[in-house]
Amino acid sequence: MKNSDFSAEELKLVADTARRLQPNLESLAERWAQRLPIDAPKEKREAIRATVAAMGFEFLRSLFERLANSDPEGAIAQYGRILERQMRDRMRPAPAGRAKIEDLYDFSKSLRDEVREALLQVLSGPPEAVLKARLAYARIWNETAETLTMIYARLYREQVAESERTLIAARDAALEASRLKSAFVANVTHEIRTPLNVILGYADLMAERLADLRDESGAQYADSIHRAGNRLLATIGAILDLSRIESGAYEVRPAPIRLAAVVERHVRDLGVLARKKGLELELHVESPDATVMFDEQCLSNTITNLLQNAIKFTDSGYVALRIFSETGNAVCLEVADTGVGIDPLYLPNLFEPFSQEAAGTTRRFEGAGLGLALVKRYVELNGARVEVVSEKRAGTIFRVHFPTIVNE
Repeated sequence: MKNSDFSAEELKLVADTARRLQPNLESLAERWAQRLPIDAPKEKREAIRATVAAMGFEFLRSLFERLANSDPEGAIAQYGRILERQMRDRMRPAPAGRAKIEDLYDFSKSLRDEVREALLQVLSGPPEAVLKARLAYARIWNETAETLTMIYARLYREQVAESERTLIAARDAALEASRLKSAFVANVTHEIRTPLNVILGYADLMAERLADLRDESGAQYADSIHRAGNRLLATIGAILDLSRIESGAYEVRPAPIRLAAVVERHVRDLGVLARKKGLELELHVESPDATVMFDEQCLSNTITNLLQNAIKFTDSGYVALRIFSETGNAVCLEVADTGVGIDPLYLPNLFEPFSQEAAGTTRRFEGAGLGLALVKRYVELNGARVEVVSEKRAGTIFRVHFPTIVNE
């Protein structure tokens, strides 16, 4: 709204009325503050009302000084500047912004109502002049209401844009942190793996030399070095795989794989480990022609981790694998054991990285707690799912449900 939007007569009527009202602004602000609902303890309300009244008076004084000088445009601009400052404060933090702005709308409306009543008391002159003055002030109030709405809309857009910039910056920072973590893990594992391979190579040479010398006690030491080194290599490989998967750098190449053939190979390879513990390692193939779409490395690691886990946590009885068809065009691989079982309270954490039911240095079973975490990730990367059923001291059953099957 510009001053030119008013006729000279309207500007004069507005200015005359504003000058007559100026001496009453302080009492007007006090009446307004007294009528406002104040949500505060009784002993603090009067102090709060006095503060609100003082703020309202300063607001009205600056507004009516411009109206008295025939400057409605300047008055509305001043109104906008004061409200924008208030609204910026109320829009922080964002979640509470909307409710606070609604309060500001209510306050502004109640102040305008108070001013209208005061204007009616000071308006004088011919009815036609009074009507023109009232219409001029009505246009001013309408403009202030639109100004409040426009300020809120602009500030809200700025706030949304700032939130988007913050989210983008946080996303970029997280991606960079993930990249740096992956690079760090890759470099560290490489630096550990290289000398470890050298150590294992010399351990093999030592074992061969000690065997030639028929030194059985020395051969046992070399064998211990070899076992510990291989365990460390496996842990490093697991950490590297987990890091690649979580950073999105792990590449999956699904291909048709005959499930029974892969499982049979792993059963043969790990049969020695089961026999050392006196366990029966059983394989039941009900769907010998089942072919699944899966990444070969993921499938091999999944079967190895499930089998090693079952053997490790079973002291007597058996470990049994079963391949069978499910309803529809799907197949399931089941690994069951008669081992120690899993506490129901721990099951929700079973697939978390570095998570172990028995923690601490005195735990009975070795391991970094990565095997099952990787199983879940290998399976999900290939569109399959894994589930577990277990009872403490009654064994555990893992089932991998493959999404597709092709019968050849």
